[in-house]
Amino acid sequence: MSTYHHAVNEKGEFLFGNFPSEAIILISNNQNTFGTFDFIIGDIKQKVRFGFKSNHKGIMYTLSSESKYVKSNKLFKELVSMSIVSLESLSNFKNEIIKNQNTQTQELVHNLTSLNTYNIQDLYALIPQESLAKNINVQSKIVKDIIQEKPNVTVSTLLQLIKYNLAMKVEFSVFDKILKQNPSVQKMEDSIRNIILSILQIFIADFNEKKIEVSLSASEKRFYIDYDSFTVSLFYILDNAIKYCCRNTHFKIILKEEKECFSILFDMISIKIEDEEVSRLCEKNYRSKLALKLNEKGSGIGMYRILKTLKLNDAELEILPRVSDYTKKTKDGLFEHNQFKIKFKGKQDWFKANLA
Repeated sequence: MSTYHHAVNEKGEFLFGNFPSEAIILISNNQNTFGTFDFIIGDIKQKVRFGFKSNHKGIMYTLSSESKYVKSNKLFKELVSMSIVSLESLSNFKNEIIKNQNTQTQELVHNLTSLNTYNIQDLYALIPQESLAKNINVQSKIVKDIIQEKPNVTVSTLLQLIKYNLAMKVEFSVFDKILKQNPSVQKMEDSIRNIILSILQIFIADFNEKKIEVSLSASEKRFYIDYDSFTVSLFYILDNAIKYCCRNTHFKIILKEEKECFSILFDMISIKIEDEEVSRLCEKNYRSKLALKLNEKGSGIGMYRILKTLKLNDAELEILPRVSDYTKKTKDGLFEHNQFKIKFKGKQDWFKANLA
């Protein structure tokens, strides 16, 4: 014996419910607000009471085979009245969930669409679409001739396509890792330096364009890490470095063991970070005035995603503004000596145990 509910909103759209499939027909065919009759649920013929009540938020249908409700119309009406009280709060709760899901999905679609547009634009800039459409039988020769005539442009375009496709992979990974209630984390042993190199090489052309010298310190350290989420963290750190580092400077990546952690230090000359901004840089959609000035198209989610994905690897981000007195003023604004540090907590013991 059980009691079931089925709720629809003011538009007649399903909100929630646990009606047996056999009983759904009662909702569309009901004639009376309340009534008892024999009904088959799960191949068992039962005596049931059915009824519904509405308010400005929708309708709550109730079905029960419990004897106390079947025998007493008064008790059943009290049950229905109590049930509909929750309809407004549950409706609002579901609407909020849908709103959040739609926002996150729209963000994913927007970012992927933008990246795909960049892909197409760069590809067609190298190989115009009309040149391929003129004679489909010689497409291979046309592409081969272009590659031979423009080897440097071809290399540059391919590197950009690789970066955009990595960015797409990052978007999918972020959606999967951060937005799911129980994200899938698969940690495997890997070389930290090799992982950094695999992402860094995608951005080298961008650093070269801004005449920024890049260096990565040596390290043989290996430990268990979720590759996908960690590469997302690195992608956004390097992507931000490209946007906000000063031209003609040095970008250093330093791998080092510290007292209680293993750290990756990103040392750079980048836009000035005000004291009050340090605690806000990783807030979703937050952007400083200088960041807005340098890159108006940003959405302020990169730092937020860095923080979220690092947590999946038991790591945290520390922002260290003005680590020296160095400053540089350009037409783009004021640049200072800043550091961003990824700290892997508790890795020191692993090293000692495995390198002894």
